[in-house]
Amino acid sequence: MLLSNVEYVPLRLIRRFLFTDRFLARMGRFMPYYRTNQGQESPAPIVDAYEALLGQKSLSLKGKAILEIGCGVTSGTGFEMAGRFGAHWTGLEPYAAFDADLDARIREEVAARHPEPWSGSAVRTASFEGLPDAAFDLILSNSVLEHVFDLEGLIRECFRVLAPGGAMLHRVDYRDHFFKYPFHFLQFSEKTWQDLVGPGDLTRRRLPEHLAHLARRGFTTETLEITSAPKAFDRMEKHLHPSFNRFGREALVVTGASIFAVKKG
Repeated sequence: MLLSNVEYVPLRLIRRFLFTDRFLARMGRFMPYYRTNQGQESPAPIVDAYEALLGQKSLSLKGKAILEIGCGVTSGTGFEMAGRFGAHWTGLEPYAAFDADLDARIREEVAARHPEPWSGSAVRTASFEGLPDAAFDLILSNSVLEHVFDLEGLIRECFRVLAPGGAMLHRVDYRDHFFKYPFHFLQFSEKTWQDLVGPGDLTRRRLPEHLAHLARRGFTTETLEITSAPKAFDRMEKHLHPSFNRFGREALVVTGASIFAVKKG
């Protein structure tokens, strides 16, 4: 049975004010429906997914200049790409505080699999400022786009720093990131969600919105994989907030997608 609004709002408030990122990183594995940040455990599965998806387009990470958006508290995926593929990785992370101890541990683990010296490199930055125009062959992100409120600004900057003909791959998680019910957050108005109920970092944009924003900025787009949960959506459809009626059912049942975009020109 779905939680009612009366039951659900207090749970959201508890999440917002008590369940900090540090707490969840430590305790998430004991919570039945919460998924801990994979990058804080091992970067290899994230890089494996990037490699497999790009392989569908006959693209490789080998030796590429790569910008990864929202790389998190460590440079783990950068170490993995530098060690495994000789990639030159820049991680962009404007929000999450760098964890030097965890970063060093992950680097040691990656080096054990891919002994140094590496032909690639890994550096971090907190801003697009200072990144040269047309400097990157690939832009990647993993469960980031759903958190970006200034999507137009992000896409504009991505277009600027991506080389002509360069590509982006965004793996997007369209579920609620904490509770069991993946679509339960779609029952609230935008004001209620942003001002009271939500965690403050989840936009609730759906796949068609991301594709439209990318197309307007000058990218050609396609989805390389889509996951959906129609039965879970059926259980809450009657509670769907009217603002989401502009999307068809096919878009609303999506729980995840990998968006591939190529810069025109």
